[in-house]
Amino acid sequence: MEDKDFEEILRKVSAIEHVTSVYICSRAGAFTTGITPKLADRNMYSAITSLAYGTAEQVGHEMNDDLQYVSLNFTQSRLLVVGIGPRNLMGLLIDDKGEPDCVLRDVQRLIFD
Repeated sequence: MEDKDFEEILRKVSAIEHVTSVYICSRAGAFTTGITPKLADRNMYSAITSLAYGTAEQVGHEMNDDLQYVSLNFTQSRLLVVGIGPRNLMGLLIDDKGEPDCVLRDVQRLIFD
């Protein structure tokens, strides 16, 4: 997946029911494109996204298992973080009615099928 594909991916994923914002950052934590939640510093948000995913991924390696996604649960929303290729991550903020596995199944179909 290349940077030129990101705008199309963001457009498609933003249209999924329950997705309130979506952004892409590098695995190193640099913001690439998209929309982070309101009032969020997008650079800090991207760095935290990278840290959360990288930490969970390392735990998976220690368990000899592969990470599917990271879910950060809040009272009114949930942040899902998925890997989209070897260099990038996608963060999806979904509302409290969204079912993570259903949303991620839709994302997989749009991006990788």
